[in-house]
Amino acid sequence: MMKHWMAMVILMLMTGCAATGQSQDRIDLSGKTNEQATETLLEALQAEAYQVKRAAADRLLVEYDGSHFMLQPRMLPDSLDRVVITKYYLLHPDLAQTPELLLVIGKLNQQLDFAKFIVRQEGRAIEVRGSATFVDEISLLELTRFMAWTNQGLALVRQQFPQAQPMAKEVKLGDL
Repeated sequence: MMKHWMAMVILMLMTGCAATGQSQDRIDLSGKTNEQATETLLEALQAEAYQVKRAAADRLLVEYDGSHFMLQPRMLPDSLDRVVITKYYLLHPDLAQTPELLLVIGKLNQQLDFAKFIVRQEGRAIEVRGSATFVDEISLLELTRFMAWTNQGLALVRQQFPQAQPMAKEVKLGDL
């Protein structure tokens, strides 16, 4: 019985060590500029068959789970790096530029922690922005989970404010 228990412990330790080792989907961005990091992310995403294209020298458009995200690496030497992940929504004219909009945005920013909501285009659009932080390298799994977390958070917002459903329409970022 003791031998079986010891074998289980050794197996668990070996499995745990393997799980914490370097994953093959890690993307090394150390020492890169924002533009170089963007190119590296583009290549990694394309290699995994993501729908992705360059929006600018330092920005990518990615389709994930029926949504479109903008990814923008922000590389800082000897510091915490991040990929800013953004979605955009156009507002119905009845909601745009109203005091109610500012109240809803303020409430969202106080109550939710998955993203920051920013009013854009003089109150006619909303930017939903979050950052996936890392040191030197990030994985595709982490990026995917961050986009999924953002979509889950936005689904909760739609449940909390069902009246806003027809009032805000996601912007599809280009023809992917």
